[in-house]
Amino acid sequence: MNSSIYLKIKKFIEENRLLEYGDKIVAGVSGGADSVFLFTVLAKLAGEYGLGLCAVHVNHGIRGEEALRDEQYTVSLVEGLGYKCKVFRKDIKAMAAHLKLTEEEAGRRYRYECFENVRKELGYNKTAVAHHKDDQAETVLFQLIRGSGIRGLGGMKPENGSIIRPLLDIRRMEIEEALKAEGISYCTDSTNENNNYARNMLRNNIIPYIEDNIQPAVVERFVGTAKQLQDIYSYIRRQAAALYKEIVTHNNNIYMADAERLSEADIVIQREVLMCMAGKAAGSRKDITSKHIDMFTGLLAGSTGRRLNLPYGLCAGRDYNKIWIRKGKPEDGHIGNGKINICVPGSVELEYINGKKHIILFEKKHREEIPATIKKNNCTKWFDYDKIKFMPQFRYPENGDYMWLRTDGIRKKLSRILIDAKIPASERGRTWVLAEGSHILWIPAMGRCSAYYYVTDGTGNVLCANMSTEGEKE
Repeated sequence: MNSSIYLKIKKFIEENRLLEYGDKIVAGVSGGADSVFLFTVLAKLAGEYGLGLCAVHVNHGIRGEEALRDEQYTVSLVEGLGYKCKVFRKDIKAMAAHLKLTEEEAGRRYRYECFENVRKELGYNKTAVAHHKDDQAETVLFQLIRGSGIRGLGGMKPENGSIIRPLLDIRRMEIEEALKAEGISYCTDSTNENNNYARNMLRNNIIPYIEDNIQPAVVERFVGTAKQLQDIYSYIRRQAAALYKEIVTHNNNIYMADAERLSEADIVIQREVLMCMAGKAAGSRKDITSKHIDMFTGLLAGSTGRRLNLPYGLCAGRDYNKIWIRKGKPEDGHIGNGKINICVPGSVELEYINGKKHIILFEKKHREEIPATIKKNNCTKWFDYDKIKFMPQFRYPENGDYMWLRTDGIRKKLSRILIDAKIPASERGRTWVLAEGSHILWIPAMGRCSAYYYVTDGTGNVLCANMSTEGEKE
């Protein structure tokens, strides 16, 4: 192998600490120039680094005989170098249709699943893929077009978890020249010329046009910008992680942040904290763009009760001084028959008979976090959390409902309480109550609570309920 390109790759590996002695590596090998070159480089490094190697080839079932040719060539190449090659076959077209993905995305998802499964099966610690500088330039341009933020515009990293990219500092032309000099053949994928695939259009038309007519060094420029953005994002991420730890709580799949503290942060830190919340709630950041984060950030300047929908079936909102995000539609708290489960922390929306809507935010606090003397207040209610055995729910009155009138256990039927309050008979059955079984904790419309759940000096944890009318400012 040409010593200059070999030393260039080795220097990149050392600078980014991609390899350590004794690493066990799964390498993705398609049979194309890039992956063939990657595997030959790893095979050459194997002796020096004491590497364990296993190739993985994925036949996507798209190109028929051509795909079978690639499969057979890859197995022959790998075994000829003295290593094993595991082959997987999948109908990617069917997978893409079933999952409603593009064939590009479905193929990528399946490949990485295969890489990871083999890595775990063999007990290996790294997976090597053959991305190079031209791929990096395509990635940066693609992310720019789709509206990604700084993280996406930073492109691919030399190392990301167990994934390593040893060729990220060399050009495609360098790879082809090195293979030609060594007399190593490779397969050509006919779909690479199909510009219906977004990346092919960038690779075959857009970037060459820029090189020929605007900036000959466009690939180097994109790669250099990506590196700078990676450094910038690394700093932002550290700052945001520190704030996230201070102001974000997670309970029952709801991620909730202190809106006031978040508003005080610089906008780039705000955006990263919110992106982290969204990513954790969704399980992935991939389809969450800067546009979505702009919408999420807008909740900080909005009034309580605002709601919005995001990708991955996420909904987000603001309630009082809390901004939150979770999976599900805003109305998913309803469970039928006028019943609404509550989450702590969390919020619910109640619509009264007169059409007014109220947002109620629930939080759990320690006794020392609330005033020593609790004043009567129809907008804020406090309950002894430790006395609650089952998570309460909002519902309409039912037979057998009751409420404690005094702390000594004197109780009264809910029906009689509503009658004594002169609630019209036509409205009693549609009056919201917060109930634990048949025991009524709270009648929001009356501002009345059960004495059983009163907070005392002996209370340890407190359930706090803050209520506001829809659209009401904090």
